[in-house]
Amino acid sequence: MLLKVTEVEHYTDTLFRIRTERPQSFRFSAGEFTMIGMPDTNITRAYSFTSGPGDDYIEFFSIKVPQGPLTSLLQHVSVGDSIQVSERTTGTLTLANIELGGDLWLLATGTGIAPFVSILRDMCTYDSFENINVVWSVRDEKELDAYKDFISEMPVRFIPVVTQSKSWRGIDTRITNLLDWRGILTNRDPLTNKVMICGSMDFNTDVKTRLTAWGWSEGNKRTAGTFVQEKAFVEK
Repeated sequence: MLLKVTEVEHYTDTLFRIRTERPQSFRFSAGEFTMIGMPDTNITRAYSFTSGPGDDYIEFFSIKVPQGPLTSLLQHVSVGDSIQVSERTTGTLTLANIELGGDLWLLATGTGIAPFVSILRDMCTYDSFENINVVWSVRDEKELDAYKDFISEMPVRFIPVVTQSKSWRGIDTRITNLLDWRGILTNRDPLTNKVMICGSMDFNTDVKTRLTAWGWSEGNKRTAGTFVQEKAFVEK
């Protein structure tokens, strides 16, 4: 379906956000993704929603890949233009695929924060867990601008991480190091903590390896687990 763009915001030379109109009949679950593209092209890529299931708009958060088949075009859209959005939605980062209860940890790198923004915009999330922790790692502090204010205003514990900025005075080491050092997830009991992972494939694999070794089970569409990850990352 072709949807009209209602907002565009560029945060850095490599990051931007697009918001579109939303048909009343369009449905999706928080944490899912869909395929989007430009009109009159055959190029589509998977994008997680950053909008919530109850919002009256659809929103996506994107990187700008140099010579990227899609983002080389998508980054130039303006308000009033249209983009192609598939009506088919899917994904593993949903409440249906993870055991509920206890504390929830959302671990993200870069634009991997996107599905978690959607999850935080769904009030069902707060009814399903006692406490919610968001750990978001980026390279440069400016990259946090897209959603740091939104996350900070939600009833969650927000732990921003910046790994390559000399001016940053907060946590500056990798999330995997924080896990190893028990800087986060100090209680590794999967009965009382649940984890969602979204980032590069290397990051996902590194976190999964640790959780599996600690006795956690991965959830999918057949069986809910104590952690889930999103694997639908492709070059855009």
